[in-house]
Amino acid sequence: MTSLAQALSDRIGEHRVLELPDETGESIDLLLLDIESKIPVKVLMTNGLSNYTMPVPEKYEDRMHNEIYFALPSYWEIEEVDNPTMNWPIQKIKKLANHVIEKQTWYGPGHTFSNGNPPEALSKSMQQKYLLLAEPIALEDVLQPIQIKGQTIFFLAIIPVFEQEFDRKQSKGYFKFIRKFRGRNGSEILDDFRTSIYKSRWRIFG
Repeated sequence: MTSLAQALSDRIGEHRVLELPDETGESIDLLLLDIESKIPVKVLMTNGLSNYTMPVPEKYEDRMHNEIYFALPSYWEIEEVDNPTMNWPIQKIKKLANHVIEKQTWYGPGHTFSNGNPPEALSKSMQQKYLLLAEPIALEDVLQPIQIKGQTIFFLAIIPVFEQEFDRKQSKGYFKFIRKFRGRNGSEILDDFRTSIYKSRWRIFG
């Protein structure tokens, strides 16, 4: 068991932590956590990204070690590896983990990524075209920073956002956006039925 898996086992229970090693050796290993909060949630998390020391700016000098995660609703069948509406979080989280290491860059709250160029929907049921990194929202109590071998490990949620939300975040800034997002009961838990927190300016009158 890795140090991260052991630390999380101590926090939430060993029976709730499953290690998913990358058999190809080409990507970061993953963890699947079974978390009981207000609603049951599965967490798909990198397992070892925090071994990479991110070259963060001075503002985030205490946040050099991070793990990223998707929060999946209980109905999500991540085990359906051949189902594109279910397996895309695995592909995306590995791609994000590989990118930050290969480019020797860093991730922090507010970083956004498009799903392709031009951006396209994440899946048939998940119409968002962008991914936003944010501090934990629904899981902020469970995923508080954790100490491992003298290092503080932070957790960053990966949140799918709509194009209109992405545009507002870019124009207004991350902190204004995330405050509004949380105020509209937005969280990191994936939801096929979520709509944009911004209402369309266009109305059709009959």
